[in-house]
Amino acid sequence: MEHLTELQVEKIKSHMMCEEDALKIKFKAKNTEFDTISRPHNEVEDYEKMGYSVVRSSARKTTMTRKKDHGVQFEDDVWCMFYKLGFRILNGDEKLVVQWGANKEDTLQLDVVAVGDDAIFVVECKAAQTAVSHSFKTELNKMELYMDGVAKTLQQIYGKDKRVKFLFASRNYRVNDEDIARMANAGIFHLNDNSFNYINNLIKSYKESVIYQFYGLMFKDELINDEVIKIPVLRGKMGERNYYIFSIEPSTLLKIGFVLHRTRVNDSMAPTYQRLLVPSRLKGITKFIDGGGYFPNSIIINFSAVKEDLKVKFTPIKAQKDSQSEFGFLRIPNAYGIAYIIDGQHRVYGYAQSLHKEDSTIPVVAFESMESEEQLKIFMEINENQKAVSPSLRLDLEEDLYGKSSRLDSRMKALRSSCIKALAANSNHVLYNKISVGEDSSLLAFKPFDTALGRSGLIPKATSTQWTGDTDVCIYNTNETDIDKAMKDSRARITKFIDGGYAIADSIMTEEVKQDYLFSNRATFAFIALLGSLHTYLIKINAINPQSSIPDRIAAIEPYIQHLANSLNNLSDEDNRIIKGVLGQGADTFWLRSYQNIINKKFPEYAPEELVEWKETQDQSLQQEGADRKADIRKQLRTLLFARLEMVYGAKWLNNVAVLKNSVEGRIIKEYGDNDDFDLSEYDWKDYLEVSEYRDVIDKNFSYQEFEEVFAINIGLAFKSKKDKLNWMTLISEPKGKKSSALTRSDLNRLELINTHLANFIDAE
Repeated sequence: MEHLTELQVEKIKSHMMCEEDALKIKFKAKNTEFDTISRPHNEVEDYEKMGYSVVRSSARKTTMTRKKDHGVQFEDDVWCMFYKLGFRILNGDEKLVVQWGANKEDTLQLDVVAVGDDAIFVVECKAAQTAVSHSFKTELNKMELYMDGVAKTLQQIYGKDKRVKFLFASRNYRVNDEDIARMANAGIFHLNDNSFNYINNLIKSYKESVIYQFYGLMFKDELINDEVIKIPVLRGKMGERNYYIFSIEPSTLLKIGFVLHRTRVNDSMAPTYQRLLVPSRLKGITKFIDGGGYFPNSIIINFSAVKEDLKVKFTPIKAQKDSQSEFGFLRIPNAYGIAYIIDGQHRVYGYAQSLHKEDSTIPVVAFESMESEEQLKIFMEINENQKAVSPSLRLDLEEDLYGKSSRLDSRMKALRSSCIKALAANSNHVLYNKISVGEDSSLLAFKPFDTALGRSGLIPKATSTQWTGDTDVCIYNTNETDIDKAMKDSRARITKFIDGGYAIADSIMTEEVKQDYLFSNRATFAFIALLGSLHTYLIKINAINPQSSIPDRIAAIEPYIQHLANSLNNLSDEDNRIIKGVLGQGADTFWLRSYQNIINKKFPEYAPEELVEWKETQDQSLQQEGADRKADIRKQLRTLLFARLEMVYGAKWLNNVAVLKNSVEGRIIKEYGDNDDFDLSEYDWKDYLEVSEYRDVIDKNFSYQEFEEVFAINIGLAFKSKKDKLNWMTLISEPKGKKSSALTRSDLNRLELINTHLANFIDAE
């Protein structure tokens, strides 16, 4: 029975908009951070007191703007989201009030109302200016009270066949688990920061086709209608798993299909794996289809319904005597989001705006009740042989790919992936929503975290079957035989430790310094690797031990991180320029060593071996001493090489290196031959030999004792093969077109050893 009078209906509709031109104007006003008004000149002063600023003046009026309140801005953003989704019946103002109960006072002002072809969306919006935790128990009590009445009111106006979906939209609120569970039970969709961003990313990628994925997200596993889809199919079997081969209209598959994008919004359906569509590719596919093109390969889907009434049912017609396959009919419930598209989302969505989405059919291979992990494996196998999965998505997927692997090294990959996602997902962590995970773009890339964790020592290194390196310094119980327990416990402990380190730095660094030296991709590797280095050091000096609690470990590193943060706040312009100026390969290590060096200056007992060596490479006097020693060795090498050739071959020694001589003289001619006064006889080819050429001659003649006794030099490394015995020559080589490797004190000691060895033979001769 209809409960609204005609007058009430008209009053509600007066606050709704459906005219395209008016909606465009409204969208333009809402899709900006500022309210704009035009007022007579004599009112300008009054409006300036209200926070408005003058933009321009005309003969009769002054145009003024004011930044919107954060609550108003959020309502406008949600309204614009629905407009961009394609909704063209929307509330036109903030004065839309509906009666939801029998009493006159049972009225409610609605923030956003969007009416579509199949559904009506009612949104309650709550926004905070900065991130804050809050319980919405009162608001949800009220919402559950009015939902039924509001739905009946809107259905009376816009059609009883339209389902009504309520959304609770929040911005900058950390909503507790109890409220989240309550919304799920009441059928309220929580439009939080993540889902709002996800839908807007869908709009960018899917364009006009976005409505299908949006409806799948809103009404997943809900019936579209009671009309079952009945399709003739061929059922086959692979191993223990049934599959179905059939053709279906794209318009039908678009409605029942769902794409498991790798995003925090879909975490409850993990493991997820899909990338967002490429808009340009989607447009090209639609054009290809409408031009008569087609795709002969099958779409791969999985029917995933958990509820019995939403599962597909196969009715055989006749079994084949000569085959395990059989014909029959597949009864598919007409429900949203029951068919996960494993492969072929571009092809499916290419039909969304095609002229042929109703009159074409596309081939499908469908599985039933396939575990998410198995879907993921199929996706990876297909896409690694076609369009490459991005490195970032691949790293994100490693948790699901390898979490239960029998290989130790694979499980550690999964642990790294799991830790990074935990750091990004926990609203109490400093890195919350700051890391790009899957299809969720953010401030920091995923890969630097993975690289840093792999080298930090916080997670043990392993081969496929055994642990390697020092397992006592990691935060992982390598003795735990329950794999799930070991993985979960270590993830919780590692993320808590890393977050503790970040929290210390975050509380001290200035905002400007944080942007460069804490929350940047170059700083990520340096900071996390530093935490690992400090953790190792503190265990080695018994300040903490493998049984120490995480709060104790954080307390132990606190003085070091505090000093680093304060030092970076007060970094000199020159040091700032030097650190930021290091780019490309080696920048990660340089930043780490710079952080370690800052701490070493205050705490000299903290002196990791790699830092000591790095500091030596930065010592210019040491580098100059090394360069001088290399020059001395190359002179000795020239003298001794030709003396030994003459000792072995006598007067015919030149025959042994005739080809080399011609090659070097050719190089001389190429470099100097264009000079007018060039005379080859004035150039001694022996002065132009490179170290690699000396080595070739020595290698060729190494079997002679005269050569081995001089040029086999033990520099304290392996000394068995001929290659080992000539390895010293790499220390004096000058790579062409490349910067020479910086020398450590150990390198200089080896150069001294080489120089002394060769000098003994020079003196003897």
